[in-house]
Amino acid sequence: MSTTPTNASPVTIGEDSNNNNTTTKTDGANVTPSLGEEHIIHNNSFAIVDSVHRIKSELTWYQLVHAEIIAVTSAMRKNARWSGMNVNGLNMGGLGMSMGLRKGQANAKEPHTRNQENPLMEGFTNLREYLGTVEDVSDLDALLLLNPFLEVIRSGNTTGPIAGTALGSIEKFLHYGIVGLQNPSIAFAMNALSSAATHCKFEASDAASDELVLLRMLQVLQMALTSECGQVLSDEAVCEMMETGLSMCCQMRLSEMLRRSAEHVMINMVISIFERLKTLEEEWVYIDSPREASNTTMTKTNTATEKESQKNNHFTNIPHMSTPHPSPPPTSHTEQNESKSQDTETEPPQPQQSSSSTTAKTDDVVTTTEFGVVERDSNEETNNVTESAKSTSTADQQSQSEDPSEKAADNTESTGMYLLNYMYKSTLVEPTPLRPYGLPAIRELLRVLISLLNPHEHKHTDSMRLMSLSILNVAFEVGGKSISRFETLRTLVADEFCKYLFQLAKTDTTPLLTLTLRVISTVIDTMRPHLKLQQELFLFFLIERLSPSTGAGSRNMVIDVDEDGNISLVPTTKDGQSGPAGGEKSNTTATKSHVDVRSHSPSVYGRSGKNQGIDSYAMVSPEVRELLLECLLQCARIPTFMVDLWFNYDCDISCGDLFEEIIQFLSKNSFPDPQGFTGFDSHTLCLDTLLMFIDQMVERIGLTSSEVLLEGKSRKRLVLKGAHLFNDSPKKGIKFLIENGVIEKDEDGDTTESLAEFLRSTQQLNKKSLGEYLGKPENLPLLQVFMRQFEFAGKRMDEALRLLLETFRLPGESQQIMRVTDTFAEVFYETQPPQIANPEAAQLLAYSIILLNTDQHNPQIRRRMTLEDYMRNLRGVNDKKDFPKEHLQEIYEAIKHDEIVMPEEHEGHLGFNYAWKQLLQRSKSSGHFVVCHTAAYDKDLFRMSWKPALAAIAYAFDTAQDDATLQKAISGFHQCAMLASHFKLYEVFDAIVVNLATMTGLLEESNNNNTVPDPIVDVAGQKYVVSNLAVRFGRNYKGQLAAVVVFAVVTRHGNSMRKGWKKILEIIRNLFINSLLPGSMLQVEDFLSGTTSIPLKPKSPPPSKQQNRRDGSLLSTLSSYLLSPYSSDEGYRADPTEEEVESTMCAVDCVTACKLEELFTDMSSLDLEPLKSLLTSMQEVGYDSKAIEETKGSISYNPVTVLFLEFMVTVAVRNQDRIEVVWPYAVNYIFSVLKHADKQSVLVVERTVVALLRLCICFSGKENMQEDILSCLKVLRDFPPAVTLAVAEQMMAGIYSLSNANSENLNNLEFVDTILEIKQKVASAM
Repeated sequence: MSTTPTNASPVTIGEDSNNNNTTTKTDGANVTPSLGEEHIIHNNSFAIVDSVHRIKSELTWYQLVHAEIIAVTSAMRKNARWSGMNVNGLNMGGLGMSMGLRKGQANAKEPHTRNQENPLMEGFTNLREYLGTVEDVSDLDALLLLNPFLEVIRSGNTTGPIAGTALGSIEKFLHYGIVGLQNPSIAFAMNALSSAATHCKFEASDAASDELVLLRMLQVLQMALTSECGQVLSDEAVCEMMETGLSMCCQMRLSEMLRRSAEHVMINMVISIFERLKTLEEEWVYIDSPREASNTTMTKTNTATEKESQKNNHFTNIPHMSTPHPSPPPTSHTEQNESKSQDTETEPPQPQQSSSSTTAKTDDVVTTTEFGVVERDSNEETNNVTESAKSTSTADQQSQSEDPSEKAADNTESTGMYLLNYMYKSTLVEPTPLRPYGLPAIRELLRVLISLLNPHEHKHTDSMRLMSLSILNVAFEVGGKSISRFETLRTLVADEFCKYLFQLAKTDTTPLLTLTLRVISTVIDTMRPHLKLQQELFLFFLIERLSPSTGAGSRNMVIDVDEDGNISLVPTTKDGQSGPAGGEKSNTTATKSHVDVRSHSPSVYGRSGKNQGIDSYAMVSPEVRELLLECLLQCARIPTFMVDLWFNYDCDISCGDLFEEIIQFLSKNSFPDPQGFTGFDSHTLCLDTLLMFIDQMVERIGLTSSEVLLEGKSRKRLVLKGAHLFNDSPKKGIKFLIENGVIEKDEDGDTTESLAEFLRSTQQLNKKSLGEYLGKPENLPLLQVFMRQFEFAGKRMDEALRLLLETFRLPGESQQIMRVTDTFAEVFYETQPPQIANPEAAQLLAYSIILLNTDQHNPQIRRRMTLEDYMRNLRGVNDKKDFPKEHLQEIYEAIKHDEIVMPEEHEGHLGFNYAWKQLLQRSKSSGHFVVCHTAAYDKDLFRMSWKPALAAIAYAFDTAQDDATLQKAISGFHQCAMLASHFKLYEVFDAIVVNLATMTGLLEESNNNNTVPDPIVDVAGQKYVVSNLAVRFGRNYKGQLAAVVVFAVVTRHGNSMRKGWKKILEIIRNLFINSLLPGSMLQVEDFLSGTTSIPLKPKSPPPSKQQNRRDGSLLSTLSSYLLSPYSSDEGYRADPTEEEVESTMCAVDCVTACKLEELFTDMSSLDLEPLKSLLTSMQEVGYDSKAIEETKGSISYNPVTVLFLEFMVTVAVRNQDRIEVVWPYAVNYIFSVLKHADKQSVLVVERTVVALLRLCICFSGKENMQEDILSCLKVLRDFPPAVTLAVAEQMMAGIYSLSNANSENLNNLEFVDTILEIKQKVASAM
């Protein structure tokens, strides 16, 4: 920041409100102030501080310009060429003539070489005179200011330091703001600056000094383009500047530092250029730029725009940039001397815009090297060498014998006169105003940069491609979305750019591959809506390159989850049978094949067959695999990426199932594979990406789901299946398609039109099978309709035939070939081609094209048909006349240079070009890529992806070695469960629960047949049983985590569980058996002793009947059992170790953390279906009716039966409003136990009777339950006497409570009679 000295005070200078130009005087005289602009004056120097025109200096512009003039002229006088020239005696004799004096003849003829001023010096003298006429910097003519400096730069007579000083002065003018948009002639000045800088020439010295000048030239070019004045540059100027920069980047003779600097400058200039693209209007200019080494041109036909452009006289010369070519690396001085006579000019292609760019050449005297550096022969005197920036090579040769100074003076005389006349406002015709650069220059720059990427152009080195990729990456980072607004740019990117990029993606050169993948990602990210099929191709390429052809990681293997939650890899088949859709019931097992209903993926890298097996996969280095995987995962991290894939590809019948492919790939690569990636943690990256997708769906919960695309997705599956059937048997395939409504009948019941459309649009059909089917005689009507779908109008016959034969392969039989060819000729003639006279001529011409194609490209034919032979063969067949010669020549040349290749024969580069052509053709009808910021399709996405996602999460959990990975997996389980619950995908939720339950390790039943009970230990006053399961579970850290997760999920989303209840109850059963359940879950109600706990084993055998009679005890049989799980008179296993005790305590703490009590706290909140599933699972886990039926003799005590009996009663009591649903389950459970009451353990029977009477008491007040209650009492009444005696006390206490609770029914005789019968039976039994 500048500060005001103490001896100066600021003065406010005004601004003319009419012309926005500041009114000042440079001689320090009085200043007239006006409002709006502020200046700071220090001893006649001031700095303008305003937004209109601000210079970045506290010196006046006048002082700055004079200082730069002095700097340049001083540098020139240091050189021997100008050191002896008279500067003060200018144009001697001119003054006398102006005063009427006569000039002597001798003086007139005398050359006065030493007293004449050099024209370069004269330019600065004229500039000084002009500066004295300018009062304000905004009135300073930019062209007049810069021209003397530009002449120094363009002149080949200056040295490097002089040219560098002039370049520095120009850069300072631009940087300080002395030259700005408000200056007159700014557009012409900037374009002159561009031309001079790009044609800068100076005498060569040492390499380092020369490169410093070139570096300064680059800085000036950058400043010119990136400053605000760069807006007025023309398209030609911008192309010239960019071509110069690109050429410097590609010249290996230059130092690495300079080439890198040139690349950096190019990047900064590209940023400015593509920033400008954002402000351009829609496409308005006709573009037609020539391509190098190509027979075709890319044009945008816009007739109205072209006419308007021509009308306004805009862009009469379309700008063109030459593709830079690399030079060989620098050689030694000796080598240079040896080769000097053979290589006298090594200048790269210079912009070819005007004659001023032509470098003068003098034999054996001047050698122009890179970028105008002039080398001079050391044997000649310096001042005997001439170089004119304005002269042509012809003029140079004619004037080699002239005096150099005269030549230079004559050369610049016209320029000096023009400038003098211009300064004094002479009557000259103003040149046509230049139009600022825009779309033409940007497109040309883009075209040249893209052409450098052509992998089949061998003169382009990898270093050139790396440079081009770096610049293009910046261009798309800055203006990718703006590029997509213009069709000419968009077409260039979608075609050649993507084509070259995808070919470069096959390279194994790590630096080139790294940058290529980055550019591809940038282009796709910024232009995704317009690159739908290109993105599909690239993503499939990544998946194919990263997947082996065989093994678990191959694309032929998919992940499946069966009903029991078992995860397996199953192979896909193409047998056309219907496969299980995601979320639907799957009958697939690990031994069966999974049906692949995925679309065929596009492949432009050659035919995918057996040759592309595991060998090609193994040839990819780990570094390349890592780069490819990182690129794929970077794409997958886009928030809407997966939804976009499903919407745009999986639901599009013409595209592959890309979403399913990526999900399967991520899942399979979440498992470490011996053949997979090594050297980096690829499976973690894949898992993270998969979990990110799950997390994104969770974040979108709350939006309404939609079934909008399901119909289209279902139709796609039908079409794919029909295509597979058609390839095996056309009749079966067509029958299937008709039955499923894919091929529809018209009003007349005919399917020909619909079938023809299907055959034309379905890419998955086998081309050979299609050709044979169309060639059959009975399918002639179909063949005619099929061919009329093509747009043959306006095409030559060879072009139409080429288009037709891209869809199917000609059949092998001659009659079928004739049928197809005749039909084609007939349909083609319907378009009324002017060159063909009648249908017969069309047929003959079609046959001739097929024969010509065979003749020109069959390797077995030695003598090929010439054009004359071809024309002679067709003489007189066009209605007795000849075909037009030009027409036949075009056909001949097209076939000769481009073979009509049948489908499935395209290989290598030819195959790539064919596939790329097909892709571009499909792009016209595929529509734009749609970005889906919605959750409408998340349910369908989750339904298709949950199996591979769950498999990956489960595997990550099982193999995790750190808490971070475990936390990811646990979050994944929670989120998958949340999504399954939200989308009401109950089978998915069950699979998640089953999988977690299996991981706990608690589903394995402990050995209950041990004769020795488990030991009991006392810890802090509490007794704990040290069982094998408790010790094993306490040691299983992951099992404990899984237990906490599964019970948290079930407690929160219990309404979504169906079959999973069984696994949860099995865990509870095993915990109970091993004394790990919380005590609160074991509390049961008793009619006699209130509340007690369920024992695991009886203390001793029940007392005999006689002993019961003698004691007359009122206590129930239950009171004979201790609350401890074991009796005190039994032996125990050996004392547990400290580690076993600690493991048991870990298990106890884990069970506490699971909060099992909350699971049954609010059973009334369960919906009807999950409630029924819960009750059904209780029956299956608690009481095995089939095993009881098969048991002979008495049945030992099973505490599990009692536990789930109590659970059943608890559920029934808490669902009194739905008792009509719950009652049958509870009563059936009770009745199935009491059915074998005579064989059951007394404790089981007693607890069952108590449970039955509790239910009767609870619902005794409901009128609709009276009949059911009465039925239950009759069961008790019909007990065998022995059973009645065993449960007499509990039964009587329960009957008493029931009578009190159901006093209203005491008037019911049947109810009263049943009660009395039960009491009498109990009394008689006792």
